[in-house]
Formats: sequence, C-alpha cells, structure tokens
Amino acid sequence: MPWTYKTRWITPQLVDAVEFSPIIVLTGARQTGKSTLLRNEAPFKDWPYYTLDDLDVLEMAEKAPKELAALHDRMVIDEVQKAPQLLPAIKLRIDENRDRRYVLSGSAHLLLMKAVSETLAGRALYFELLPFTLGEETGRPLPGWLIEGRFDKIPSPSGSTADAVTAENLFRGSLPPVTFLSKPHQAAAWWEGYVRTYLERDLRDLSNVSNLPDFRKVMTLLAARTAQILNAADIARSVKISQATAGRYISLLETSGLFAKLQPFSRNVAKRVVKSPKIFSLDTGLACSLSRIGAPKNIEPSYRGQLFETLVFQNLSAATGAGAGRLYYLRKQGGLEREIDFILESSGGLIAVEIKSSHTAGLKDAENMVHLQGLLPSWNGGLVIYNGDEIKKLRKDIWAVPLSAI
Repeated sequence: MPWTYKTRWITPQLVDAVEFSPIIVLTGARQTGKSTLLRNEAPFKDWPYYTLDDLDVLEMAEKAPKELAALHDRMVIDEVQKAPQLLPAIKLRIDENRDRRYVLSGSAHLLLMKAVSETLAGRALYFELLPFTLGEETGRPLPGWLIEGRFDKIPSPSGSTADAVTAENLFRGSLPPVTFLSKPHQAAAWWEGYVRTYLERDLRDLSNVSNLPDFRKVMTLLAARTAQILNAADIARSVKISQATAGRYISLLETSGLFAKLQPFSRNVAKRVVKSPKIFSLDTGLACSLSRIGAPKNIEPSYRGQLFETLVFQNLSAATGAGAGRLYYLRKQGGLEREIDFILESSGGLIAVEIKSSHTAGLKDAENMVHLQGLLPSWNGGLVIYNGDEIKKLRKDIWAVPLSAI
C-alpha cells in the first residue's frame, strides 16, 4: 500500500491554539505521526523545522540554546525532551515578545516531565497525538455528535460486516507505519523492533534504568492487564521488586506514552467508588507483541475483549482530546459490584459507554448504566459500543453503536 498523508482529528485544535498560545507542545509515543503532521499541515509546514535527532542541532541546543531559540520567530523543534536546557531560552524569547511562536514536539508525554511543565508554565498548551483512530485511517471526520451528545446525529454505518474489527486488526495495531503492513509476520517483526528501540535508546532519554529485564517484565504484565484496574502492588510482587520501583517504572512508561492511566469518575459519587486507575496499552499491536502472541489466531477470547476495549479507549481518547472532552471510568463496590467502562464528559454532558467485543448487543448490556445512572450528574445518555454493523436503541437514551460509527 503506497504511503499517503492522512489528516488527524487533532489538527484543527492545533491550528486554533497557535493563534493565541506562544508555545504549542505536541507529545506522543514514537511513530504516532507527530513529525508527519507538522510537516504536512499549514501553518507548521511552512515554519523552519529542527529535530534534536540531528546531532548537530542537538549539540547546538546543549551548548548554545539561546542561539538556537533565536534563529526564527516561528519554529518547530522536534524531540525537545533530549535537551531540556533549551526550554529556558525559549521561555526568555517568549517573555520578550509574546507574538513569537514555537511548536515543541517529542516522543514523551512532556506535561508529565517536571522540568518541562515548570519551565513553560502559563506559556504552553499541551496536546497528545495517539495512534490512528479507525476514522482517521479511513478518512472519516471527528465524531462531533459524540462530543456534543447528539445521539440523533449518529452517522449510519455501512451495514457491512467488513467494518468489524478482526483479530488481524487487533494484532497489527494502529500506529501509522504498521497500518501499511498487510502480513501479520511483518507486523510482529515491526513491533519487536519498536520495543527494542524503546528499551535500548528512547528510555535512556528519560531515565537510567539499571535493570532492563525487570523493566521489561513490568511492561509485559501491564500489557497482559490492559483495560483492567491497575494494581501496582501486585505487579511489584510478581516481578519481585519494591512497590516504589514498580511505581517508577509505570510512571516512566506513562511518560513515554506507551501506557496510559484512566482515572475513575469521582465528582459527587458515593465514597465506595474505586479510586485506582485503569491501565491501557498505547496500541493493541504493542500489547500483543509484549504478550508474545505470535499470530492473530493465538489471541485468547478473554484477551480479545481486553484488546477491543483498548482500541475503543484509543479512539475515544483521540476524539475527546480533539473535541475538548474528558474520559473516565466508573466502578461501584459494595454489594453487587457494577462498572461502566467509560464516562465521557464534554459540552454535551456525561455519556456512559459500555464496551462489547461481540457482533451483537442487547438490552442486558445496558443494565449497569441503568443502575448507576443516579451517580452521574448531567447524565445525557449511554452507548454500548460493539463490534457489529447496526445502530439499535436499547433503552431510553441508550443506544448500541458499532465502533465503525465512532
């Protein structure tokens, strides 16, 4: 398949932000397409572009940061996490003239890096680029109906089972380079190289991890538990490391963008609601690779459900990130435990979202939303996102929607 540029949902927000914010920070894991976006979208594609992967540029950033920062009044600087000493120089340039503009990008969640967030406080807006959503990959626009809570605007799916997510899709993953690979063994080799590059090179930019085997074990356990509630103590016991070390490793993986935490919804919610976050892999292909799954046919049914929920999380995260929404989950303990997979908070109020990886959805799939609706102020309705091909009304204000409609 020939390479073609695909527009990302977050682009309009970036273009709007640069009109009033002197610094735009675009983060995300390696290979999510940050550089490609910035080199193909106006106005950024017309700005001077520098990457600290270029050793000459890196040396200048380290030895003469003020000179590099002063080269232009409009600049894109990539892999900025490699030279934090460049940030104070950029800060000074902005303080001298707030009309200057910098786009800083990096294969790390720079908002989680203390030195970055403190230096740029009050001067920067942060955005994260994720792997392709299904919509981005096929050229569909941002699902505005979802952000606005307009269920009457849900687009009709094609009605074709060809839109269903297959084991091959989950195994391959959604990072831009891997979407152009048609054979599973090619995807497996690509992901193996991706993980090796991260462990051998990228990780060193963020921290000195002396015990890489233990670090990789933590990665593997997190991948096996994607879409589940994070239990750092259990991971520490399994790897035979301290809980503090396990917590540091997990934080590094979050900063790297390889894993993300989903926090519980807590506003005005009963005290017995679980406080631990859920953990999600960046990509289903990464999760399969770390779990040593050698082929799509080897994905166990229960794990396939976790991977499908991970894919939905990725798509919803991209939609909320591009549409000024927020994502949570809800689980109530005590008596009969009930959980809602996702709570989407936006201008349209609160939307409860349940996930079902099968090709069918029924009335029973809406039960948890009905029982927990009272815990959600500004309730606007619910969705059951499933792997089917039609839109169905399940209850009042609750709809079953194919993932292909997101």
